Amino acid sequence: MTINILYIYPMQILRKHQLDIRRSYLYLTALIFSFVLILQVSNANGVSSIYGVFRYTVFFLANYFTWVFLVNYIYGAVEPIHLKGGNQLKTFSESIISLVLLLLFHLVITNVIYYAYLMAMHNVTFNDVLNDFKPFWLKSILSRVLDLGIIIVFMKSMQAYWVIQKQKLKVVTLENELHLSQLEALRAQLDPHFLFNTLHTLNSLIGYDDEKARSMIMKVTHLLRKMLDQKGKHMITFEEELDYFRSYLEIEQERFHDRLNVELEIDEETKTVLVPALILQPLIENAFKHGISLIEGNGEIKLSAAIQNNRLAISLSNTIPERPVLSIVHSTKIGLSNMKNRLSQTFGEDYEFSTEKQKGVFVVTLKIKLP
Repeated sequence: MTINILYIYPMQILRKHQLDIRRSYLYLTALIFSFVLILQVSNANGVSSIYGVFRYTVFFLANYFTWVFLVNYIYGAVEPIHLKGGNQLKTFSESIISLVLLLLFHLVITNVIYYAYLMAMHNVTFNDVLNDFKPFWLKSILSRVLDLGIIIVFMKSMQAYWVIQKQKLKVVTLENELHLSQLEALRAQLDPHFLFNTLHTLNSLIGYDDEKARSMIMKVTHLLRKMLDQKGKHMITFEEELDYFRSYLEIEQERFHDRLNVELEIDEETKTVLVPALILQPLIENAFKHGISLIEGNGEIKLSAAIQNNRLAISLSNTIPERPVLSIVHSTKIGLSNMKNRLSQTFGEDYEFSTEKQKGVFVVTLKIKLP
């Protein structure tokens, strides 16, 4: 009965808690540290024989490799009391008992390994072992107390570091979730705005050119299906964005094909750059709403894209009336404000957006800094 109590109680208080460091790193550190001490002690004591070097090698390797073996139990003993729950005084007492047991275990195991090596390889007797150990038993205990203290300080430092990193990760995760929800809200705002403008274009053809209206309905359906396939995807390649751009142009060209010239100058290297989905949509909508639809003669839309000074430089120009014309379409300005908000959410200050009115031409320039 006594034996069972003596065995079970230590096992209950010797909690094993996994330290979040690769064991191989700990063994490598122990190996390096051991060899540094072996060289220092050998030089300090003037040891040059193989026998002396091997003796220190066995001693230090046994010492520090055993600490690595026990590191999870040490961590289990010193983890914060509030994490263990229950009576804190009892838990603190158990932690002290655990550390004492671990220290004694380390003392016994390392000395058994060290003196077993001496007895096996160098014909040292048991009496020689006792005589050799007696003068150093207190020093051995104190050195292990020092080792244990250093290990505990290291663990506490790592623990504090992990807590800080987890808090930082939590903050970053929350910021990312907020960022994505804001982008989702802006995307949800853009979709009905785009649909409204498209339906307005369609309405202008119904009763005037029903054949074109039917053709436009098919193209609008195709474009909306494409948008639904990309739902929830905030960043796409510029090539995919150009696909949206061309699809919308095809719809508008049903109205203006006889008096509309479209020119695209797109460098190949720009097509793989990631941009917010439908970022060109408000620009092309405004080009038609406040430009092409208000002029009587031929109009031109020109889109160019190139990489300049580590930036994706996009320029969209369109013909506008030379004299101010009152548009029959009320401008909500949702498209451009939405686009600027999405650019700010995605790129912060790493973008430039500007507009310029020239004689008969309106130019929009967007520059996005590449990662």
